[in-house]
Amino acid sequence: MSEDTSKPAPKPAPQRAGSEKRERAARQLKEVLLLLPNLAKLVGRLAVHPQVPAREKAILAATIAYLATPIDLIPDFIPVLGEVDDVFLVALVLQRLINVAGKELVLENWDGDPKLLSIIQQIVEVSTFFLPKRLREKLVGRVQSE
Repeated sequence: MSEDTSKPAPKPAPQRAGSEKRERAARQLKEVLLLLPNLAKLVGRLAVHPQVPAREKAILAATIAYLATPIDLIPDFIPVLGEVDDVFLVALVLQRLINVAGKELVLENWDGDPKLLSIIQQIVEVSTFFLPKRLREKLVGRVQSE
């Protein structure tokens, strides 16, 4: 009788909780990036809305300019990550506008998923996995200091 000298197959390494969160965030990010055209349209509508205060219109106009220019903090030619800073900035600006002008004004100009407020929060949370901390802080600082 011959002895079995084969080794048992190695067990797959257990996934760490951090990598599961990152994978979930990556899936959510792909969904969120599909909203960028609608979010840009919303920002454009609000930039000319008569009930939006002048200071907020200036911030919205600067956001539109940032979205339209090819020069970004993370260049758009980098797949997926290139749009993360854009969508994160839009979410921050919309959060600010909701705090200043009210969620009703923002929601009445939105023609996408009616859960916009939770979508904005999801964008901010997902972006924390993909944007470097220093870049996030820079974007947050710019929006809050206006």
